[in-house]
Amino acid sequence: MPLILLPLLRFVFAVLSIAFARTRRVLVVLSLLIDGALLAALILRLAGGETTMLTLGGVPEGIGISMFGDRIGLTFAVLAWGLNIAVGIYAVKDRLQPYFFLLLHLVIGACYALAFTKDLFNAYLLFDLLTLASFLLVGYPRRSRQIWASLNYLILSSLGMSIFLLGVGVVYAHTGVLDVGLLRPAIAAAQGERWVILAAALLVSGIAVKAGVFLFSLWLPSAHARAMPLVSALLSGLVIKMGVLELFRLADVFPIQLPLIVLGAASGLLGILYAVYTTDLKRLLAFSTLAQIGYILIGFGAGTEIGRLGALSYAVAHGLFKALLFLSVGEAAACVGSAQVGELREHRDRIPLGTRIAMGVGVLGIMGLPPLAGYDAKAILEDGLQSGFLHAIFVIISIGTVIAFAKAVPILFSRSTVRTHRAHVAAYGWLSLLIVFFWPISLLVTPLQVSLHVFSGPHLAEALAAFLGGGALYGMVIRRRSFRLTRAIFRMDVAPLLVLAGFMLFYGLLVLS
Repeated sequence: MPLILLPLLRFVFAVLSIAFARTRRVLVVLSLLIDGALLAALILRLAGGETTMLTLGGVPEGIGISMFGDRIGLTFAVLAWGLNIAVGIYAVKDRLQPYFFLLLHLVIGACYALAFTKDLFNAYLLFDLLTLASFLLVGYPRRSRQIWASLNYLILSSLGMSIFLLGVGVVYAHTGVLDVGLLRPAIAAAQGERWVILAAALLVSGIAVKAGVFLFSLWLPSAHARAMPLVSALLSGLVIKMGVLELFRLADVFPIQLPLIVLGAASGLLGILYAVYTTDLKRLLAFSTLAQIGYILIGFGAGTEIGRLGALSYAVAHGLFKALLFLSVGEAAACVGSAQVGELREHRDRIPLGTRIAMGVGVLGIMGLPPLAGYDAKAILEDGLQSGFLHAIFVIISIGTVIAFAKAVPILFSRSTVRTHRAHVAAYGWLSLLIVFFWPISLLVTPLQVSLHVFSGPHLAEALAAFLGGGALYGMVIRRRSFRLTRAIFRMDVAPLLVLAGFMLFYGLLVLS
């Protein structure tokens, strides 16, 4: 029952938020309490070795829509719940309209349903609902910049979902089923056939638009940089993780390991290059999201169990510190009146102390400083890699991340005594605790022996070397030189063509593999 109640009750709360507008904040608290109880019940079942499965309508498996409570889905559902707590607390200070809470409940409910669905067509419908709700949230302030960014997001997401639907059609035409569990033996039996390659390329290319892969998700920098801090935190911390989750599901069915590694490496390197280049701190966060998704794709594409665990851990860690960064940087930009790094440095005395502390925790977390969440998850992920080339890619992205965020470090130091609102302090505190104590929390999904290895000498030395080396490179070279990268790829007349080019690349990689 928790599998269906988690999304269903969220849709009920969405309606109640409009019908009883004055109680909308109380409804958020009530929904979080109920969700916490339902998720605790699922965790206990999974810990006891009991796999939860539900087929809606009581019809046989393969005909009805199946929902499956496994470790991957439950992990992403808990992430959705944890980020909802932070967003709900942060929103107490703001005078948000009832329809904002309607959209918030719809987003969380769709994420719960996506976390547990096994049906490809059901996933398509849920992604469409998530796209519509996210589109409206990005444009919530109703200013021209936000509206244009939300339209870009809607158009490219619709293109991606259309490509995904074509893949669903190909799969159904050749197998007659859309349940992921039933598809696995059918795809294995047809391995190497052209329709399998076409279906995999269509499905993965469509989802890649939602998952923050550089060549496909070119809507992301504008949408994340221009949306409200609350919305940016949800988009980066949670919504794109649903695309990552679906890629995880598809990787269990289709032989897409090599394309995932190639796309992960390209996304990581290009994303971090643009992050180093930009001087707008909110766009820097958006570009770094593209880069960090590269870690996750490489880890899952590596094909090892430890690599999968590391990718799963890093997806959660990234959701936590990126949500904290978007909330704190968004408040800092609002206090200063600009997200430009130069302006934020010059007027950092206007930024509240609590905001700067939260930003510091997020910056150190994404840089991978031990023992914060970014370090723990990345070390587990790296243990699952068997290629020296992939290790080198990881090191480059890690150093690039330090270089990109080094420009934000001076903002953290100020004699300002401006106080942060208590609601914001509570939201920052919640996320910071999860980031600082990520290692013991991760033991719920990661074996102790694997987790203990993150504190080995080589991992600690590599993390500190990347931290110090990246800082030194920024101070000696990068800060003194300016360079420009093309921004034409983010235009609406170019981005759809790049999505189609990405599909052709993915198809070619599948043929070669």
